[in-house]
Amino acid sequence: MQFHTQPVPRCPPSPLIMCDRLLSLAQDAERAGLSVTAEHLLHLAHAVFDEPEPTRQ
Repeated sequence: MQFHTQPVPRCPPSPLIMCDRLLSLAQDAERAGLSVTAEHLLHLAHAVFDEPEPTRQ
């Protein structure tokens, strides 16, 4: 039996979905006693929506 599939277009996840996933992982890490990891994940979630720093010329 052969399946004919079309490639799935790869598009980056939306920032909102990324942030939600990072927050969920941070909660799981905190519950597992990995507070340092949870804090890192929380910082990453905040960084998703941070404005990039202006480049110096």
